[in-house]
This record gives sequence, structure tokens and C-alpha cells, in this order.
Amino acid sequence: MALPSTGRPPSAAPSFSTCRCWRTSCRTPWSRAATASRSPASPSGCSAACQGSRASPPAAGPLTSFVVGAVAFAVALVTQGNALVSDLFSWLTFVNVALGLFNLVPAFPLDGGRLLSSLLWWRSGSRQSGVHNAVRVGRVFAYLMIAAGALELFLGQVASGIWIAFIGWFLLSAGASEEAGSTVRTFLRSVPVSAAMTSPVVTLPDWVTVETFLDSIAPSHSFTTYPVHEASGQLTGVVRLSDLVRMPRGERAEKHLKDVARPIAQVPTTNPREDLSALIQRIGAGIEQRVLVFDRGQLVGILSPADVARVLTVMQARSAGPPPSPPSPPAA
Repeated sequence: MALPSTGRPPSAAPSFSTCRCWRTSCRTPWSRAATASRSPASPSGCSAACQGSRASPPAAGPLTSFVVGAVAFAVALVTQGNALVSDLFSWLTFVNVALGLFNLVPAFPLDGGRLLSSLLWWRSGSRQSGVHNAVRVGRVFAYLMIAAGALELFLGQVASGIWIAFIGWFLLSAGASEEAGSTVRTFLRSVPVSAAMTSPVVTLPDWVTVETFLDSIAPSHSFTTYPVHEASGQLTGVVRLSDLVRMPRGERAEKHLKDVARPIAQVPTTNPREDLSALIQRIGAGIEQRVLVFDRGQLVGILSPADVARVLTVMQARSAGPPPSPPSPPAA
């Protein structure tokens, strides 16, 4: 049986495309940070700001609702001779205008909250400050909606009261989540993947049986995730210790690692120079399945949520500064 290898280079590593999203100027608040850049740290070739510039501006949602409402209102006026058609488009007018107005409420995750955050960011120059202050405003609206729901319940309107209070609670939770995410992005910005990844990586031959792995290989290592490769050295997938342990004992002697591995094409990849903030924004929940780190075609590391959490804890501790010095004893 072949022994595990560390950092075995695959014969075909994922290729990284080049970013095409050039920005020469920032004329709107929400694109303040989207200056012309191509960041080599990002596997896609785009900086986080450049990737973010592809998103629609926050005002696009309400504006679309108002435009649709205006068109529906015009049709309702033209078709007044047909009561059915006119009433239908009048209803569409009301729905779209109401939706647009509600979407302008300055609370996350509504477009109004993102628009307010962008404006505050543009004014202060700090994204974290913009998000924090926008969340504070949104929290006021959320509490007002919860209070309105409680009042409706007190007046006997049970269904509408519960619904309004639930929306307020949802806005409150979304604001807290947005602020937490912004804090994480702020701390992890400019922190490269190489500062968090686990290296070197132990890779395994994919023809090893699950039983052999659990009995002879796993006890010798502290890893929970292992890339596997075929005889040529090319990576074929990734196996997780937790998945193998749950396999019925009767199947472990018959199943090989390649039979239970997650295909390599489905595993997120990065390079050591991409910053953690951009990586998390790019792959989202994909980091839960681990991220393989390649450098010039060679596997050089693996990144897990625990690795990111460790770096985040250190960055937060650094930002807090040293503890205050104890007071000096009074002079005798």
C-alpha cells in the first residue's frame, strides 16, 4: 500500500481566469471602492471591490417597482372602459408602489438599508462605519414594527399583528447578521489565505479502502480532510473523516476512498495570495466543504472554517489593543 504523501502536486491544477471588470471611475456612492483594479490575489483575477461592482445599485429594486407601477397606472387609465382590465392594473399599481416604498425602508436586507449604508460609507469613507450606522437606523424601524405588531395584537388583530411583528423581528435579525458579516470582512481584509491555511497537506492514494484508512492512516494524523489522488498523482477528490466514520462497518472493507470522495471539480479552490475576505465573499458556504490552495499548479494548503475562525480571533484580539495597565500604587 502506498503511503500518504504531503503536498503531492496534481498533474492538472485548476486554471484561473482573468478579470474583465475594469472600472475607471466611481461616480456613485455604492461604487466608491470599485476603482480600476485587477487583484492577483483573487483566483478570478478580480479584487473584491471589482467583483462587487457587478452588483446592481441598491436603488435599482425600488426604481423598478415604481416604473412598473407607473406603467400599470397608465394602462389602468387607458382601459377605464373595461372594468376588469382597469381594476387588474389598478391593483398592480398599488402592489408595485407599496413594494417600492417598503423596499426603501432603511433596514437590512431591504434595498433602503443598503442604499443608506452606501451613502454613509460614501460620506464617512469607512464601510464598517456605514454599515454600523445603517444597522442602528434599521434597528429603530424594526423595533417600531414590532411595537406596531404588539399594538395590533392588543386591538384584537391577531393575524396582522403577528405578521407585522414577525417582519420587524426579521429586519432586526437581518441587521445583526449584516453587521456581523461586515465586521468579519473588515477584519479579514488584506489577510492572505497563506496566513490561515493548513500546510503541508497529506494526500492519500484513492485506491486505499476505507477500512485501511480508518485503521492504519487516520490514527497517525490530526487532519479531518484529505485530498486523494490516482496513480498518476492527479487529484481526484476530497474525503472527510466524519463521512468515513459514519459509513457502516460492513462496507468499509469493500469501499475505496475514490468511491466516497467528493469530486475534485466540486471542491472550491484558491491561491495563497487571495485575501480571506474576498474568498469568503466569492464562495460563501463553500468553505464548509474545505478549500484547496494551489500555487503554480501545486497543492500547497487546505483551508477550513476552523482556520478562518482562528485568524479572525487573533485579528479581533489585536484590534482590541493591550489591556489597560493597573493603577500605580499611591506614593508613600
